[in-house]
Amino acid sequence: MADWVLATERAYVAAATGGAVPTGGGEEHLGRARAALGAVASRYLAVGTPRSLGLVVDSEPSAAEAALSVFAHRTWFQPSDLRCAGEHAEELARGIGGRVTSLAEAMACDIVCLHAPISVECKLLRRGTHVNVLTPLCSFEADLAHIATITHEAPGLAELAAGLVDGRQLDEITVFVLGDAQIALAAVQVP
Repeated sequence: MADWVLATERAYVAAATGGAVPTGGGEEHLGRARAALGAVASRYLAVGTPRSLGLVVDSEPSAAEAALSVFAHRTWFQPSDLRCAGEHAEELARGIGGRVTSLAEAMACDIVCLHAPISVECKLLRRGTHVNVLTPLCSFEADLAHIATITHEAPGLAELAAGLVDGRQLDEITVFVLGDAQIALAAVQVP
């Protein structure tokens, strides 16, 4: 279990409830912060027992962040089907024990972590999928807001983690969108 993931969850609960929120944190830990944010969001927005995790990457650094996402998600989940898509997907798949797939196959997972800037198209998503947008450069098809529940990092993740709003209801499509990650950057400094 990753202490830095649990520290991130606690920090967002504190942000929602008026507790002490950590500050500071260097950009060198941005990959861990993004991975922790995705895992916390998945805890509240993904299906109860996800079997598949899709990872979309486009570079060596994004593949390294995606590997951190797998580790962070294992705080609560044990997905058995790890699908990797995009440039550098082969190295990622080898490193995490996953397999290389098409973008469409990766997007059809129970949980999807986007570490590469893509355009999220409605036709790529199936009912029940949860998508973590962990890069600031993704774009969304205009109709996505009509078919998905979209949660932004601020204030949405804090409210979810603190139990102030409900997460997943049934088999809807859910999307978490990364913000500035400042609270997570401070929280992942845990040794």
